[in-house]
Amino acid sequence: MSNAASANGQSFAADLLASVRHPDFWGFSSWLDLVTKYRRSALGLVWIFLPPVCYVFGIGYFYSLLFGRESLPFMVHLGLGYILWKMITQVITGASTTMATHRAFIMDGRIRYTDYVLRIFAKSAFYFIITAVILVPLVALVTPTLLGVMSLLVTLPIFILNVLWLGVVVAVLGARFPDLHELSTTVFIFGFLLTPIIWQASLTPADTWRGFVARLNPAFHLIEFVRAPVLGEPIEQLTYWVIIGLTVGGCVLAAYVYRRYSRFIAVWL
Repeated sequence: MSNAASANGQSFAADLLASVRHPDFWGFSSWLDLVTKYRRSALGLVWIFLPPVCYVFGIGYFYSLLFGRESLPFMVHLGLGYILWKMITQVITGASTTMATHRAFIMDGRIRYTDYVLRIFAKSAFYFIITAVILVPLVALVTPTLLGVMSLLVTLPIFILNVLWLGVVVAVLGARFPDLHELSTTVFIFGFLLTPIIWQASLTPADTWRGFVARLNPAFHLIEFVRAPVLGEPIEQLTYWVIIGLTVGGCVLAAYVYRRYSRFIAVWL
């Protein structure tokens, strides 16, 4: 696949496949960014573990007492919600500026734009994997059945696919509208409060006003879709329909936006 083909409207699927086959740019550079960020600190990569440890065990224990819940299951609830939410926010906020950040590469002729989206995605995936290590023993203690853990083989790839198409759309639009970065940061402040991370979905029944408002938030369904089976909780039927709509509609939208507007990115920058 040539760069010229991408500039003239190459399909999203073709560019993404080419990027996946050549991870040397986005994969290695993402890991290098992560390592060099902490290289000069005394604790090094230990700093990656400290925030989630404090969040899961410190805030998790505090809020479990506040809500009158069992500490260990609530820590898992909070921890899974935390790492899934963090991946969503890291990819979207990073994607909103990734084209501008890589402007020199683009102007130099490297215009397979999926490379820059995957660079942001890979960096967030490294954080996700490292943080997930903390949750593995806790999940093993509270998950009622092996089937709950096995559900991640289905739910997690679907979650990742949705985060990926969101990143692609935001990356293209972010090149045209620089304010998208500030907008997304502001939206996430309110989105965190409307997402079942420090609170549980059962506190907002679907037949109540607050439950209706909470379920307008796509992150509500994305996180519950992954987390609920692990904790042995049922997934709402509405969540299944939202996930199907997001996955199918989102992939179609990403393919259209990428093919229609990626050719203008260099001009916008």
